[in-house]
Amino acid sequence: MTGIVRKLCIALFMVAVVSVSAQTRDTQHAACDTTDRRLQSRFYQRGYAPDDQTDDDLWRYFDFEAQGIDRSIMDGGLALLAESPTRQSLILIRNGYVVHEAYFNGSRATDSNNIASVSKSMLSALIGIAIEQGHIQSTDDRIADYLPEHFKAVADPKLRELTLHQMLTMTHGLAWEENETERMLNRSEDWVADILSLPLRNEPGSVFHYSTGASQVMSAVLTEATGMSACDFAHRFLFEPLGIEAEFWGVGPQGYFSGGHSVSMTAREVARFGQLFLDEGRWQGEQVVPGWWVAASTAPQIDIGNNYAGYGYYWWLNYIANYDMYSALGAGGQILHIIPELELVMVTTHSFRGNQRDYAEEAESYQFLWETLIPAIEGP
Repeated sequence: MTGIVRKLCIALFMVAVVSVSAQTRDTQHAACDTTDRRLQSRFYQRGYAPDDQTDDDLWRYFDFEAQGIDRSIMDGGLALLAESPTRQSLILIRNGYVVHEAYFNGSRATDSNNIASVSKSMLSALIGIAIEQGHIQSTDDRIADYLPEHFKAVADPKLRELTLHQMLTMTHGLAWEENETERMLNRSEDWVADILSLPLRNEPGSVFHYSTGASQVMSAVLTEATGMSACDFAHRFLFEPLGIEAEFWGVGPQGYFSGGHSVSMTAREVARFGQLFLDEGRWQGEQVVPGWWVAASTAPQIDIGNNYAGYGYYWWLNYIANYDMYSALGAGGQILHIIPELELVMVTTHSFRGNQRDYAEEAESYQFLWETLIPAIEGP
């Protein structure tokens, strides 16, 4: 073998090694690997894989009193929450310390939960990271610039001008009917195309209209902008720094991963994401989500009424007992509340099976904060 041929063989071998290494890195998360996975036609998908990752070393525990919480006030409220027939978890964090963690109705700390629309807030964080990295210029960019193939047959010029901002604030104007349009998509071969083919009901940018279809489009935008699936991008730039691994992530017929729904992880992992936002996007000294994006996405971008203080970029804003609060809320009682002034993170998850208490569970969480936890912090 001549020297030139030998060098060529070594070079080809190194390329192959790098290629295999890159593939291994990209497919190490089972939720993102579609190699042997049958794509599901149903819009909402569920996975029940247990989370077998141990993360005890990532947690710091203190009792209530050490973090300025009156235990005698807490007991009654905690007992009421424990009565829920569907509650699976409750985690309370104060000043970066876990002060309460409990599991109910047979659930365990290692169990994954379908976090539903809580994952919309995570998708929002991914958009902020993509902007910071230069994949996306700004929220004023047009959807059509990232998904041109889906706009070839669009005649309405207003649809062609839809922006990321309008999708992130649910002011897209599309005639989407939450919990109804999804059934149509169960028979669709291209969810994004069918969502963008909906007629306009309102002038884009004018009226808040909640739509899981809008976040599905944003998953496609993120994929086309970064060249990575939403699942891969999330794990590499958001989840891995936090020690999070999604156990399941839905994927549509075109290969776009679910945007803001059909994601499973543990309650502890949701709590970690909440602490990340409370700390303005920093985790253990690393700026994971840009601080400017945390501020923008949790600030009121649109007035939505319904007793809410507004809506940010896939975050619900509220005002409770004289404190600003922002929340990630998912169907079936998947809840993440953050109260910055009190350095407080609250996570509670519920079972979907036989659950008819969706909004009651959300109301119970507000009641617990108002009547129990905040008074226990403020004291007599």
